[in-house]
Amino acid sequence: MALDQGRQANDLGANQQPSGLLLEQSVFDNLIYTGNYCEENVYQLCKEIAAKEPDRLERCYVLFVSNAYKHVPLWKQKKCEGDLPVLWDYHVMLIYEHTTDKAFIYDQDTVLPFPCPLKAYILEAFRPFVPLLPSFRRLYRLVPAQAYLDHFASDRSHMLDDDGNFMMPPPPYDPIRTKDCIMNLHDYIEMSKDAGKPEYYGEVLSEEAFLQRYQLKI
Repeated sequence: MALDQGRQANDLGANQQPSGLLLEQSVFDNLIYTGNYCEENVYQLCKEIAAKEPDRLERCYVLFVSNAYKHVPLWKQKKCEGDLPVLWDYHVMLIYEHTTDKAFIYDQDTVLPFPCPLKAYILEAFRPFVPLLPSFRRLYRLVPAQAYLDHFASDRSHMLDDDGNFMMPPPPYDPIRTKDCIMNLHDYIEMSKDAGKPEYYGEVLSEEAFLQRYQLKI
């Protein structure tokens, strides 16, 4: 199905209460959220899904958006000024594939609904119809949610300044680690060829391939 650039987000369902919610609204309202730690916010969301709706976890994917230059534009973010995009070095959200032709995106940093129908989010936040210079073109890493829970680790060192102080307050819980790793966030953000990387890092898609996966075209 095609995305019509002239249609408003509410025509695509962005302002409607989505069906097939993963969790009760009260759970969403009480999710752990820490600004500027999107990778951990999504990890906590995956934990809630695994605990409360484990049968649906296999239809959930963690989505990393970045590129080699660490400059990717997203619109409709809480940090945006007016209708200008914010430039993230990377951003992380969750996709729930509710059915074969209906998916939702969970982004706690957007001003769009949470969750938001994927088509509406792509149109409003990614705006793939906007021409971009090569250094701003987005790449997408899709990671199965269970694999993310099993293997993601961050010691938060990427948020320390040269004096070892946090540039932004960290989450109130201990850093996420596995028995084998304390930091692999950069391996998820790195969007170059994944030759030699374990399968649990998922796959990297161009924007065209990402849209094709969800049967969307501009």
